[in-house]
Amino acid sequence: MADENGSSKRKRYRPLRYLFLNGELHKVLQINRPADEIDLWSYPSERRVRYTYTDVKRKMEKAFTMTEVAKMLNRNKVTLQRAIDAGEVETPQYTYGLDNPERRIFQYMYNEKDIMAMHKVLASKHAGGTPRKDGLVTPKTLPTARELRAMIRNNAVYYVKTDTGFVPTWQAEQF
Repeated sequence: MADENGSSKRKRYRPLRYLFLNGELHKVLQINRPADEIDLWSYPSERRVRYTYTDVKRKMEKAFTMTEVAKMLNRNKVTLQRAIDAGEVETPQYTYGLDNPERRIFQYMYNEKDIMAMHKVLASKHAGGTPRKDGLVTPKTLPTARELRAMIRNNAVYYVKTDTGFVPTWQAEQF
């Protein structure tokens, strides 16, 4: 389909590169679908591992970059980094160059548990600038926990218009 300018809007395919399996961050090295095998690099144990591809697809959790998490939470990457540096949230797992023996941090990767912990911290903070004089917290554009889970799991959030405004509703998951 083309938009009004004539350019096509195709959803960009995002290949599977990073994932969480059994709570550990992994990088996909090779997928052999006919043999039902997948080779992964396990960052915490610093070694190459091989699993059954169908088991990985069933048990894996998505891995999100700091940029993606910042976009979901309507905050800047610097805000997330400051929360990590201050010790308000646990440091997420990170990637490093596989050819670099120094193992310098390349990129933080978040799973659903890490994102929800960051959300909890940011919900208790005043957004943008000086706190209010009465001490109340106004996180403003921070999404609700349900909206955030819907973003993480690619579920739709539906809004119903009422007399008082729009109210979020959710559709039951279909399997």
